[in-house]
Amino acid sequence: MPCKRVFLILLWVLIAGIQASAQNIMGEVVDLDNRNALNQVSIENIYTGFTVITDTSGKFLIAAAKGQLLEFKKLGYKTVRVRIPDGYLPSYFKIIIQQAPAEVAPYNLLAQHTYKTDSIYFHELYKHELDFPKMSALDAIQHPFSAMSRTNQEKWAFQDDFTENEKQRYIDYAFNPELVKRITGLEGENLVRYMRRYRPGYEQLRSMGEYAFYTYIKRTALKFKDVMNMPNRNSQ
Repeated sequence: MPCKRVFLILLWVLIAGIQASAQNIMGEVVDLDNRNALNQVSIENIYTGFTVITDTSGKFLIAAAKGQLLEFKKLGYKTVRVRIPDGYLPSYFKIIIQQAPAEVAPYNLLAQHTYKTDSIYFHELYKHELDFPKMSALDAIQHPFSAMSRTNQEKWAFQDDFTENEKQRYIDYAFNPELVKRITGLEGENLVRYMRRYRPGYEQLRSMGEYAFYTYIKRTALKFKDVMNMPNRNSQ
């Protein structure tokens, strides 16, 4: 079988696998202050690079797999990032975005304010699911049918996934490409490889002060560059 044909078959299988794991994410985007629907909001799947635009009623439909990150952008509004949950997946997403201030505030490298604001927003968005009470071991014994209920188990699984996704969102906001590029000078594929290899854990990141965080990025970037340049040094 010619190599070109083999390559095309493998490429088709790969694309089919990606498409099979993805699913259609439906929802709408509204303004935080007046709850009006927003059209012409750009929604990009950061993982695939695929982009769609909200219609006149603020609605959107985009393919995304669990764990992938969607970025919502509109001129005059703050950018919002939403990671698709790994577990329970809502059938409809209501995304609320906030108008950006007239003057851009100083760049906050740890993105504490943005993270806290968005965290409040997501807790409000999923308040019904998050406020659903968990059962203790004793409660589960006394109320076995409630403990075995599929609906209840899905809600508890969503609560666990939400907590984990909150941690990953915090890392996304703090350890972001703009900041890393500014500190390290890395770009393109090298930037992507560095961020995958040296992405900090949640507890690790929370324990760092601002200075320690910058130092971590600089130190690991030097280590990454040394490894990246090693073949060049060996050939001299």
